[in-house]
Amino acid sequence: MSASIRTIRLTNTYSGKKEVLETLQPGKLTMYSCGPTVYNLIHIGNLRGGLVADMFFRYFTKAGYDVAFVRNYTDVDDKIIQRGHVENQPAEAIAQKYTAEVERDYAAAGMLEPTHKTTVTSHIQEIVSLIERIISNGKAYVVDGEVLFSIESFPDYGKLSHKNIEDLVAGARVSVSEKKRNPLDFSLWKPAKPGEPSWDSPWGKGRPGWHIECSAMASKWLGDRIDVHHGGEDLIFPHHENEIAQSEGATGHTPFVKYWLHHAFLTLSKEKMSKSLGNVFTAREFLTKFSGEFSRYLLLSVHYRSPIDFGDETVEQTLVGLERIYAAKKEAVKQAALASPSDVNGEAWAPFLEKCKTAREKIDEAYANDFNTPGALGELFSLIREFNRIRQDEKIRPEGGFAARELVRIIHDEIGEILGVGLADPDEALSDLARIRGDRTSARGIERPGKEEIEQLIQARMDARKNKDFARADTIRKDLETRGVILKDGAGGTSWTYS
Repeated sequence: MSASIRTIRLTNTYSGKKEVLETLQPGKLTMYSCGPTVYNLIHIGNLRGGLVADMFFRYFTKAGYDVAFVRNYTDVDDKIIQRGHVENQPAEAIAQKYTAEVERDYAAAGMLEPTHKTTVTSHIQEIVSLIERIISNGKAYVVDGEVLFSIESFPDYGKLSHKNIEDLVAGARVSVSEKKRNPLDFSLWKPAKPGEPSWDSPWGKGRPGWHIECSAMASKWLGDRIDVHHGGEDLIFPHHENEIAQSEGATGHTPFVKYWLHHAFLTLSKEKMSKSLGNVFTAREFLTKFSGEFSRYLLLSVHYRSPIDFGDETVEQTLVGLERIYAAKKEAVKQAALASPSDVNGEAWAPFLEKCKTAREKIDEAYANDFNTPGALGELFSLIREFNRIRQDEKIRPEGGFAARELVRIIHDEIGEILGVGLADPDEALSDLARIRGDRTSARGIERPGKEEIEQLIQARMDARKNKDFARADTIRKDLETRGVILKDGAGGTSWTYS
């Protein structure tokens, strides 16, 4: 491995272990991420998948790799056809419409453009060619215009999901067909049905099966073997299991993927969020109600392999985290602006600068350790805590412009570049977070006071404390808490936020 490239450890679903990343070509990394089926607006579980892939792409690039990243859209599928019937539009129009809607949500969430964005319908020839190779290798058969992969021809079937064939036959949810030699055999090419999209093939008009699509798109743009393949944990079986079988069955090259990375579900009241269960929160609703940055923090501050239970507690944790970052950034920007050009930081800030250097290293170590984002954020919050401690020490002069600027750089370079948070103007960000808090308070049926009333009550509380009427001061504080306002006393006076 090149000395300029960071050593990274990844939890590989295939082995179930944490492994050192060693790419097929030194200095280059190929990555494929399964995108959505475009038949409706995506939900926030889909958004988590997109953001996790975006984070991988950002960090692999920062670590020194030349990354080729492919994200696909499944734009021909039974669900798309059914949606066309509901909206009285051709399936092609439905796919184009919702691909554009997904792109809109991804842009609102601040996702970077991948190296290649692919669609199934633009890769039909590649799909047909791959199926022909599988058939010629004796691993698929044709029945009535349908091409089926024979799992019995692939002894390693089940090696990703760590199940044996007997268990899969007994427990997998598959449609039993008399055409199939084995109930687990899956379709590579489906014969055309009236009114559905179809293409010419050696087996008659039809369309691809779901699994073959990703194999063909990955091999065209990344090669017969790739470094990293990402998707949700619900895709391990059958989708990714079948990708392995058909790709290795076609090329004879193993493994098709060196490192399989899977993110966990997003749940609502501990139940998996999905359109079929009817408990979805669309990404569009979420991004509109909150913001792109808010979505990034909520969905990336938890380790990608850990489930997120969406609810009030998760929203509150996101608010508190972003408020801490932006409150510190605001003070750091102000301190940097007030510092004189001759500011030399002094003894008080010298240890902080050493902590900044250590924090950079530890944040990077956290990302390199299987994308430990909670650990990276924890290092930032420890640094912020130290910054606030020194800044509020009355014995220390408020110089330290270089130290303040270094904190802002760390927020931007180490957190912003990878997680995509902390990059906004602090006043604007804090104002938007106050809006979110206010909206939540109103939603709970609490009539929150306005800014003018809050400031009047803060002044009344200050007067009561000066007069040693502590009971009155405490009553004002408790009344404001009941109405959704939290007071914070500090060296610079009393500040407030909506709860």
